[in-house]
Amino acid sequence: MYEDIDLEQAWRLLQEHSPSLRHEVVSATAALGRILAQTLYAGQDLPPQAQSAVDGYALGENHGMDNNPYVLCGSLSTAESASAVLDKGHAKAVNTGGVLPLGTVAVIPHEKVSVKGEHLYLLGKVKPGDCIKRAGEDFARNERLLTAGTQVDPTALGLLAAFGIDVVEVLERPRVAIICLADNIVPRGIEPGSGQMRDSNGPMLSGFVSEQGGITVALHYPPHTGGSLNIVLQELSRQTELVLLVGGTYQDGENTSRLLMEDVGAQVIFWGVSIQPGSHAGAGKLGNCLLLSLSGNPAACAVNYHLYAAPVMRNLQGMPWYYRQVTARCRNGFPKKTGSRRFVRGRACWQNSGWEVEVLPGQKPSMLRSWLGCNALIDLPPGSGPIAEGEEVRVLLLTDYTVSLVED
Repeated sequence: MYEDIDLEQAWRLLQEHSPSLRHEVVSATAALGRILAQTLYAGQDLPPQAQSAVDGYALGENHGMDNNPYVLCGSLSTAESASAVLDKGHAKAVNTGGVLPLGTVAVIPHEKVSVKGEHLYLLGKVKPGDCIKRAGEDFARNERLLTAGTQVDPTALGLLAAFGIDVVEVLERPRVAIICLADNIVPRGIEPGSGQMRDSNGPMLSGFVSEQGGITVALHYPPHTGGSLNIVLQELSRQTELVLLVGGTYQDGENTSRLLMEDVGAQVIFWGVSIQPGSHAGAGKLGNCLLLSLSGNPAACAVNYHLYAAPVMRNLQGMPWYYRQVTARCRNGFPKKTGSRRFVRGRACWQNSGWEVEVLPGQKPSMLRSWLGCNALIDLPPGSGPIAEGEEVRVLLLTDYTVSLVED
């Protein structure tokens, strides 16, 4: 077990001990936001046949086509177009996306022609191939469509529909359980008594899990939901890939969550990370389940989640692991010195002159206020501060990810 390590070492250890996800088959309509488990290839050309790119007229071969009129031979129905043949010097009306008859040299928009009786005259120049979508122009047969590890977005849904792909193999959603170890916290629906507090960490963490593509399968409060905590943790570790132990990181001089990991036979990977807030965080492994111990203070709990659990959630799904780091100008400064490395909650935005970040109010570990509108963590090195207004600081963007720690 490693103790009092730096954040980067914690990240490396979490990657080394990352659980694995199984695959499942879902309908294409239910695949939005899911991660593909297999690479998909085109089963046919797209479009499968030459099509018109505009509403207009398909033109057959015509020597001197700028001057010679074309003989109109009606329009094409969808059923007729696949087998129709366009003779030399003839033209047929076509619609956008319509399959072109064999012998079509070009298509001209209807606003660039003049129709007189049974003849069509061109009002502009036409080159062979104009306004034609060639067969396989978008995707050729056997071409790669979507790579394994791709997150399905609305465009990917359209692509699946275009190729008639009705089911896809995806990674299962990461399953997460949350156990609140503090005995003075009560779940939703219970009126707190003297010395008790309503749980804010559980609902907040469940929301974070959902944002990262996971599912919270259990929210457990030992004093209220009953059962031996050791048995509960063992059972939940078999049902999930990640268990978040909230609170109990350092209570009455003991690490309750660490003792719990040891009692159930988990491998304790590391304990204690040299950061503020939430320095008493730790990690363990039980079977295929990763156990993360997070601070019970709400703001520190959220910092711990974003620094440890969120990267694990993304790594499970084969997505970029690291937060993008940028240099930003601090709009309002930070008045405190910091002994150890400190993460300050902020709101970052890009301006014409570069990145800027605002220190949000309510920076105590117990206060939720600093997470309202927070999209960045200001990374203050040991011994730094106070930060003056306009000073440049290092920032982790919580909504932007990269595959390595190498800076842009």
